[in-house]
Amino acid sequence: MKNKLLILLLVSTFAFSHIDEKVLYDFEKKCMICHDTYNKNDKAPPIVAINQIYTKKTSGDLSLSKKMIINFLANPTYDKALMKPAIKLYSLMQKQDIELEDMGNFADVILETNFEIPEWFDEHFDSHKLDLENKNID
Repeated sequence: MKNKLLILLLVSTFAFSHIDEKVLYDFEKKCMICHDTYNKNDKAPPIVAINQIYTKKTSGDLSLSKKMIINFLANPTYDKALMKPAIKLYSLMQKQDIELEDMGNFADVILETNFEIPEWFDEHFDSHKLDLENKNID
């Protein structure tokens, strides 16, 4: 399964040449361990959900989405979280030991990768009754 993700990420890299193999490897090692998109887990929301929430909540403004992801990763708090239902399910993410440059690189991977949507995802996503129309994202 991890090879499938790496291949998917590497294919996506051709479209986004600034994301290199080391970034993808570090992303998989540091993020996908908890945010697996292809297998349901009880650790953290899937990366595909993070991609969708940040993209939709910012109306596709990738620069704003990236800034918000970095801001959250630098110091995760309930107030900064866009995914409040995920906090109820998984708890608030603990602060990670990630360099600022890596936070930006990981945000690029999250936002610029066209993740395959697993068949269980739509039901999972809809079950949280997320308010994607609410633009209040200070």
